[in-house]
Amino acid sequence: MKILPARSASALLGLSVFAALPLFAAPLTMENRRELFLDDFILEKSTGLDHRLATPTPAGEVFKFDQPWEGRFSGAFVTVIHDGPLYRMYYRGDDESPAGSHEVTCYAESDDGIHWRKPKLGLFEFAGSKDNNLILPTKSPDRVSHNFSVLLDDRPGVPAAERYKAVGGGVGTAAEHKASNTVRALQRLVSADGLHWNQLPGPGLFSGWALDTQNVLAWIPAENCYAVYLRTWTNDTPGKPTYKGTRLIARATSPDFVHWSEPVVMSTGRDQPENLYTNATHPYFRAPQLMISLPFRFSPDRRVLSDAEMREFDIHSTMWKGVSDAVIMTSRGGTSYQRKFMESFVRPGMDRSNWAARSNIPALGVVQTGPAEMSIYLSCGYGAKTRRLERATLRLDGFASLHAGYEPGFALTVPLVLQGNTLTVNFATSSVGYLKIAVLDDAGQEVPGFGEADAEELAGDLIDRPVTWKGGKSIADLAGKSVRLKFTLRDADLYSFGVFSR
Repeated sequence: MKILPARSASALLGLSVFAALPLFAAPLTMENRRELFLDDFILEKSTGLDHRLATPTPAGEVFKFDQPWEGRFSGAFVTVIHDGPLYRMYYRGDDESPAGSHEVTCYAESDDGIHWRKPKLGLFEFAGSKDNNLILPTKSPDRVSHNFSVLLDDRPGVPAAERYKAVGGGVGTAAEHKASNTVRALQRLVSADGLHWNQLPGPGLFSGWALDTQNVLAWIPAENCYAVYLRTWTNDTPGKPTYKGTRLIARATSPDFVHWSEPVVMSTGRDQPENLYTNATHPYFRAPQLMISLPFRFSPDRRVLSDAEMREFDIHSTMWKGVSDAVIMTSRGGTSYQRKFMESFVRPGMDRSNWAARSNIPALGVVQTGPAEMSIYLSCGYGAKTRRLERATLRLDGFASLHAGYEPGFALTVPLVLQGNTLTVNFATSSVGYLKIAVLDDAGQEVPGFGEADAEELAGDLIDRPVTWKGGKSIADLAGKSVRLKFTLRDADLYSFGVFSR
C-alpha cells in the first residue's frame, strides 16, 4: 500500500486575532484534558495558518487472511483494542460458503500492536478441527459473526462478566430476509475475557434498520451513555430499509446497554452526502471527549481497473464495480459529525488490487504502538487473492495540525479556565521555526508575566513539552481565571495542547 506525503487541506481560518473579542458566557474548563485541531471547537480566531491533514505512514503488512476459515471476504470489519499489556483484534472470516453459512469471528493478539499472532484457541470446530483462532462458530446464532464489533468496557463498577461488550448480527441479503420473513436486528453479547462470549436474552436491537455494515458500539464519556453507530440509507424510513440511495450513519444511545433510544440519522454538515460505508466511531484515547470516526468512503459507480487487471488479481466479480478509500470525521457527542476535511485520509495507493470495490477499510480502533506513535489498521485487497491487513502510523495526536509556513501565523482559543499546573504542547518546527504562547485576558490584553515578550520560543519536535514563562511562571498562577491562549507559529505544526496536574 502506497500512501502519499502530507498536504495542506483547508483555506485560512480567517479573522485576525487583533480584532475585538466577543464575550463568552461560560469559559471552557481545561482540567486533565487535551485538545486537538481536527475540528474548530477550541479556536476562536486565527490568521496566517491553515488546518493541515496528516497522511499516515505505511508500516507494512500485519498478516494475510490466508487460513481456510478466513477466505476471500475476511477482514471486512476489524476491531482493535489496547487492553493493558495485550492488544486484541477481532475480525470476520468468510470462506465463501452460500448465504454466509460459514461466517466466523476470528481473534488475533499482540504484545506491541505491531507483531501479531493468531492463537490456536481450541474453542470451535472448523472442518473437523479445533486447531484455529475462532471465538464464534459457523452458523452462529443470529449471524452475529457477520458484523461483530467489540467494546472494552473497563470502567469502575462494570461487572467482570461484562468487561467486554459487543453487538452484531441480523444481516444477510435482502432476498434472504424477504424469503424467510425475518427481520434484521443487532444482538448484544458480553464476555469476561474477550474470548468466551454469551449472547444476552431479549429481542434484537433496531429491528428493521438496514444494519448492513459494521455497526459499532462505544461508550461516550461526555454523555455518560453507550451508543451504537449504525447503517441507514437516504431512502430509508425507520423500520423500512430500502438499501437504496446513499449510505448514512445513525446513532442510538443507552444508559445501561439494555434500554435503547430510537436511532437518529447523524448529520455531517454537508449538503451532498457521500457513501460512508463503515464509520469506526470511537473516543480518541488521549482526548476521550473527541470521537474519531474513520469511515471508508465508497464510490459505487466508479471503476478504475480493467477487466484484465481484475482477472490478474483474482478479484471476485462482485467487487469489479466501485472504488473506496478512507476519510476522517469527528464528533463531540450528539447526532452530528464535523467533517473538517473532505479529502482522502488514506488513498488506495499504488497497489492496484486496492482499486477494487471494497478495500482500504479502516479498523475500529486507533491504538498507541510506541512512545510517540499510534497505529491504524486497514483491510486491503478485499475480495482478491492479495487480501491482507496492513498497518499505518501517525505521531500521537497527529491526525491534523495548525500549520504555519515561513511567515508567522496566529491562533486564539476560546475562553478557558486552566485548572492545573502544567500546560503541554505537541508540536514540530523547522530549524528556523518556532512556537510561542501568550495568555490574554477577556479584554484581549496580555496577562502580565504571560505576554509574548515573556514567552519562551519553542523549537524542536516534541509530543508533550511543558510550557513555562520567564521567571518560572506556569499556568498554576492563572487558576480560576478566564483566559485565552494565543499560539504564534512560524514554519511549524501544532498538533495539540493539554492542561494537567502533574
